[in-house]
Formats: sequence, C-alpha cells, structure tokens
Amino acid sequence: MQRPTRRRAAGAAATTLTACSLFAAATLPAAAMTVTFIRHAESQGNASGYIDTSTPGPHLTNDQVNQNGGPNGQQQAIDWTNTQCPTAECTKYDALYASTMIRTQETAAPFAAKRGLPVTVLGTFDPDNPQRNSGVQEISAGIFEGLPESEGIGRIGYILAPLAWTMGLQFVPIPGGENGLEFNERVTNALEDVESDTTDTNGDGDIDAAVFSHGATIMMWTMMNVDNPNLLLIVQHPLNNTDTVVVEKNDDGSWTLKEWAGQEVGPANYPTQMFVNVRDLIVAPQKAIYNMRIPVLSLDAQGIVTTGAQGIQDVAEAGVKFVKDSVTDTVNAITGIPGSLGQSTSQVSKLSTPKAVTATAAPSIEAATADTKAAVETVSENAQSVLEKTTEPIKAKIASARTANGATKLADGNKAEPGKPAAAVRDRVNRAAGDVRSGIESSAQQARDAVKKLTGADKSAKAEKSDSTAKPKAKTKDAA
Repeated sequence: MQRPTRRRAAGAAATTLTACSLFAAATLPAAAMTVTFIRHAESQGNASGYIDTSTPGPHLTNDQVNQNGGPNGQQQAIDWTNTQCPTAECTKYDALYASTMIRTQETAAPFAAKRGLPVTVLGTFDPDNPQRNSGVQEISAGIFEGLPESEGIGRIGYILAPLAWTMGLQFVPIPGGENGLEFNERVTNALEDVESDTTDTNGDGDIDAAVFSHGATIMMWTMMNVDNPNLLLIVQHPLNNTDTVVVEKNDDGSWTLKEWAGQEVGPANYPTQMFVNVRDLIVAPQKAIYNMRIPVLSLDAQGIVTTGAQGIQDVAEAGVKFVKDSVTDTVNAITGIPGSLGQSTSQVSKLSTPKAVTATAAPSIEAATADTKAAVETVSENAQSVLEKTTEPIKAKIASARTANGATKLADGNKAEPGKPAAAVRDRVNRAAGDVRSGIESSAQQARDAVKKLTGADKSAKAEKSDSTAKPKAKTKDAA
C-alpha cells in the first residue's frame, strides 16, 4: 500500500516542479536584444570611386595601402577584429551575420575565426516562403549604378530618395531601384530572423548580435526606425569603413539608437519626439497600401479582403497612438522643464515677497500638472476604448474571411453571388473607419483641453505673482 502512495507523492512533486519551472520561464523578462551593425572594410568598389550595389559585388582591397594611404580592406578587417577582441579569448557577440555581398562576409571572416562562431548570411532564398523579402544588402542604386560617387548626378540622385525615407516618405523610389517600403521590409525581416536565431551564447543574459552590412543600409534603416533619430549624423558623421552603429530593441518592438561610430547617442528631445510621432503616423497608410500589392496582383479576393481589413486596423492604431504619444510628450515637456512658473517663483523670492504668496503659487503648478496628467490618462483610455470597439469587428471579419465559403474561394469553382462577402466587409470597414475618425477627433479635443488647462494655470500663476509683487510696492509707497 505504500508504493502507490509514494508514486502519487513523487508524481505530485514532479508536477509541481514542472509547473513552477514553466511559471518561472513565463514570468521572466525576455532577454534584451542589441544589434551592432558593422560597415564592411574597404572594397574594390570603394577604391574605384564608383557606385556599386550589385550582388555579390567585389572583394575587399588587398593592396599594400588603400586609396587614402591607410591599410587595405583586408587589413582593416583584421584591425577591427583585434580592436574588438584584443586578447586570445573572445566572448563578444552571441552570433555573427552578414549580407549576401562578398565584402561583408570577408570583413566578418577574421572576427569569426577568432570568436569561433559561424557567419550566417541574411537574405538567402527561403523555399518555404518564396515571397518573403529579407536581407541587409546595400540599397539598390537603380539607374545610378556605376556612376561616380563623389561627383555628378549620381552623388545626389542615389541618396535623395533614401533621405526622404528617413522623413517618413517611404513610398518614394530610387529610379530603377527599390522604394523605402521594400527596403524597410527586407531589413526588418532580416532582423526578425536575427532575433529568432540568436541565443545567449556568452551567458551575459542579453542577445547581442553583430550584423556586417553596408553604409547606406545601416544609416538609412537606423534613422527610419529608431525613436531618437538625428538626421544630421548622416551628413555630419557618415560611416567610414568598419564603423559601427549600435541599436537596442525595446519591449514594445521599437528601436533606440545607442551608439553611432563609437559615440554615445542620448534620448530624444521634444522636437525629435514629435517628429517621430508624425513619421510613424504617415508611414502607416503607406505600409497598408504596400501590403495590398501581392493579393491585388495575384487576384486573390480573400487576400484582398483580409489584407485591406488589417490595413484599416493598422492605420486606426497608428492614429490613436499618435494622439496618445503626442499629448504625453507635450505634457512631459511642459512639466519637465523649470519654465516660466519656476523662474517666476525664484524671482518672487528675490523680491522678498511674503512666503504666503509663494506657497500659494506652487500648489497651482502641482494642481495643473495633476489635472493634465489625469486628462492624458483619460485620452489614452478613451482612445484605447475606441480602438477596441472599432477593431474587434474587423478582426472577426478577418477570421471569418479565412474560413468562409462563397465568392472569395474562386479556385474551388464557387462563384455564386460574387461580391457579396466583400461588400459586407466593405460596409463594416467604412463604418469602422468612421468610428475611428470620430474617436480620434474626440481624443484630440481632450488633448487640446488638457494643454489649455495647463497653460491657463500658467497664466493664472503669473497673474498671482504680478499681484503679489505689486502689493508690497503699494505698501512701501504709503509708508513713505
């Protein structure tokens, strides 16, 4: 009788330990992901002075000196390796990746040998998903391929469209090349592969990947995606061969720029925050339209309905996020600066104003701040409520569209009542878009009221200060 009891006890203990392990694994925060981009060493294309974005492209230079009198490309790769790993034992980076171009793979080779890690090429053909766009190769130069880099129309023409991408105009194409939506999609997909394939091999608790890529690709993708971009870095500090850029992925999926060519980069200021808010807002509809290309060109009725509904949802979420982030950033900027109210309090104290007056000015600031923060929370809650109400029907339609029979499954020969399911979804989408527009307008109005409340408190406090300083002067005059 004891053996079954012991078995039960052992089974219960094992079940408990397993449950505890699974719970601990689920509750532990995911390892932070840091990506270090490394521009390749000098290539024969760099030495020639002509634009070369073809794949696989030329090798690294192997002359005794490069075009500027320094080490050649192969020596630059060795020097960078020794800088990163000055000792024989090297544990830096958990995984190494390179583009499909020879120059990045040759740049990574010395470090890979010293670190003892393989180099994974990003952007190779995936037979399981042939339509997937992925890779960190150089931006295609299109009609500017083969033109001089430092003079003529090629110098400006090649970089003009990518600069527009960094400002949110991702639909602009390089003539004969790719547009910003295609470029951003392939690099972002490649980084998703990096995240899924990289493990913490050095045991530091973080995922730290090294990606050997190209100057324009690194600079443009970084400024298109990080939440603290500084577009002047592209002009004032363009990346040289073997320069690095470090970005970190946040919990919400956004990216933050940490280092640029060895220099630390700080958080975004208020103008930059507002720029990012606008950038992300205008990119959303461009991306929604771009995603429609495959189902439309494939004449996939079901795909058109599903992708269109998803695009409406994404644009709605971007609008709500814009209102929420803009209000939050504005309030934080106002309350985080010692502004005119704080300076007025200091000036009042220098005028020997009674403490009672100073004491009444401070609470007004705190009250205004509290009211404004409460208003921001209300805006966020209302915006989220509107988003949930309007997107739930769309999500339901997306799910039903995948399994429903009818006019969308033309391949099966079912062509009865064509257009009816699509018309129903179109009506639902139109109503949802109207609700989203009304919700965003309501949230924006509450945001304006919140800012007015804070600025009104500012004026009130200034008036109190003015009255308090005027009264002592009157008393002095009477005494005289």
